[in-house]
Amino acid sequence: MGGHHALTVALNQHQLFGWIGAFSSAPPPTNSVADGLSHAAAVNKDLKLFWIACGKKDFLFKQNETFHALLTEKGIRHEYQITEGDHSWPVWRNYLVEFAPKLFR
Repeated sequence: MGGHHALTVALNQHQLFGWIGAFSSAPPPTNSVADGLSHAAAVNKDLKLFWIACGKKDFLFKQNETFHALLTEKGIRHEYQITEGDHSWPVWRNYLVEFAPKLFR
């Protein structure tokens, strides 16, 4: 649930948060983030980092691939990491190790 909310916040409340990390997320329905999707320039201006990662064996992998393609199509800047692994804590620990230092650049 946390990743789903992070993606929703990134697109709906981008003016409140500068750094968003979504680990193995269930992407939100497009109608719930339509405003952000249609205002890429504002999202890109506000978000210093919009980071998304998902493992190839995660049951949410296809949805993340689709969401990544949608963000790219809409011109929303983001980093997308595809890794080995599934929907589990060991995978997310690795994401945290990669994501956390980016917060201090």
